[in-house]
Amino acid sequence: MPKQKPHFTIKNRFQKRPERYENILTNEILRDVCGRITGRRDFTVEFNDTGYNIGRLAKLEYQGAVNYVSFSESEIGSRNSSFQSFPSALVSYLQDASPRKSIFFYFLPTEGNIETNYFIFMYRLMKTAGAEFLNEAGHLDNNIVPFNSVTDVIANRDANRGRNRGNASTYITFGEDNVLQIYGKTYGANKYETTLLCIAINAISQYDMELYEIKEGDLRTLPAAPRQVILDLGVRVVTSDLILERDEFERHDSLRSPTFIYNLLDKLGDKKCCLCTCEIPQMIHGAHVLPVASIKKYKHINLDKKLELALDRDNGIWLCNNHHKLFDLNWLLITRDGRIKYKTRMIGSHKNYIGNLTSNTQIPRNILTPNFVRYLQRRNQPLNESAYSFL
Repeated sequence: MPKQKPHFTIKNRFQKRPERYENILTNEILRDVCGRITGRRDFTVEFNDTGYNIGRLAKLEYQGAVNYVSFSESEIGSRNSSFQSFPSALVSYLQDASPRKSIFFYFLPTEGNIETNYFIFMYRLMKTAGAEFLNEAGHLDNNIVPFNSVTDVIANRDANRGRNRGNASTYITFGEDNVLQIYGKTYGANKYETTLLCIAINAISQYDMELYEIKEGDLRTLPAAPRQVILDLGVRVVTSDLILERDEFERHDSLRSPTFIYNLLDKLGDKKCCLCTCEIPQMIHGAHVLPVASIKKYKHINLDKKLELALDRDNGIWLCNNHHKLFDLNWLLITRDGRIKYKTRMIGSHKNYIGNLTSNTQIPRNILTPNFVRYLQRRNQPLNESAYSFL
């Protein structure tokens, strides 16, 4: 039978430090939460230490409804650490089989700026995933609007990355088969961002989705609970495994590697051809500067070192279908200072086509790292550069 009064069950960090309960979740705060959800301000409360890693979470049950309430941090830490609790609460909510359930987010009194661009991006993801904000009007200058499309998410994610690229960990793009791909790391705060992105995007995406779990430290996969929730949503989960990638490296002269694509996203950002204006991600490839076939012929290094060269972020650029093929055929050559040359012995119509296609004749300076240039030199060594002319 339903409890006569609304009943709170307080979990995880709160119950592990019960002496902090009155300092964090005061009776006045619980009355406010209870009133906003149930219309009543009287309640009972208990602590429950079952479960693992379930966030700053209270479960409020009343008249057969189960209400999950995630609380903000009372102190602002790193931008990622401030959002570790909500994805865990969201996973618990999604695992609950109750027919009547809701999930809420409540702002506790907080010192520090909670309206940075990244914070607003995360709030929007939370709303997109289904969270209702109980008291945003008293804590934020503007109402939070959920995302309505995948392109909206990607554009906002890219804008945040541009402001602070060093904090990027999760990337969203499309594969050649028009499948929406999320590349996410699996350790620490990164796993929470990966989890939230997958759940939020799934709520608005009409595309088939794949999550590529990128190995970080000794961890190759997300924790079991969020991973299962993501699988239950119909998302295909692919684990980057250097053992499998090494096996593919041995058997093929090309390498379709989640780790390589992640490394390029991490260095270069969203898929955009370096040699033209094409920004259609389904048409963009991660092209090796020093080809896999050439790396495999090296006799002075072992297999692990060869794989390391093949996965190196400096050994790749984004190229569209056409430019990738021209590059593979060595009809185009990139000089060590990043200028583009074409093979001189070519019929006029082919030359005109390549000239019209190639609107960018200079590789951006930020790509031309010393390591990138070394790969170029190795690639160009067997080629006769005098047989090429500038576009």
